[in-house]
Amino acid sequence: LMKHLGRKLYHLFGGLGLLSLYYVLGRDHALPVYGALFLIVLAVDTARLKIPAFNQFVFSRFGSFIRPSEVNKLTGTPPYILGIGLSLYLYRPEAASAAICFLACGDVAATAVGERYGKTKIGSKSLEGTAAFVMAAVSAGFLLSAAGVSLMPEVIVLGALAAAGAELLTLPVNDNLIIPLVSGGAMELVLRWTA
Repeated sequence: LMKHLGRKLYHLFGGLGLLSLYYVLGRDHALPVYGALFLIVLAVDTARLKIPAFNQFVFSRFGSFIRPSEVNKLTGTPPYILGIGLSLYLYRPEAASAAICFLACGDVAATAVGERYGKTKIGSKSLEGTAAFVMAAVSAGFLLSAAGVSLMPEVIVLGALAAAGAELLTLPVNDNLIIPLVSGGAMELVLRWTA
């Protein structure tokens, strides 16, 4: 059985759910919702760190959704929401939607495969996990395209590779923020150059 299944499902369905808000509510309503969600989650996360009893309560109830290493630091949820909201604010919907799907699907695949089969190390990550990320991201991109979000196949592959490359980076900023911004930015640039 996969380790941390709850966190992986939370990551996958959280990203897809947040993306669906954009299409259900429309840009003008969805962007403020992302901003409000980011501020609320950041406030709760900050309160958790400042109030030990609240932190203990959160981990006792929601521990399967939070990394053990996040007990004394911010979780990945605020940067996740911020990355999704900023991508949809900065980039055309097609590029941002693909980048968010790459984050939601690729990151989960990389973790699931990397934890279980990762043998060839690339820093703290694995070649096997990175390959799974690319395959899941490309698959998600093609599914998104089949669902009517129009992107050329080469743009999907480029975005997936950019997302996987961003996931490999060891930066002081959470990759939940970096992955959609780098991937969406790469696709946005290509779409502008080819327009």
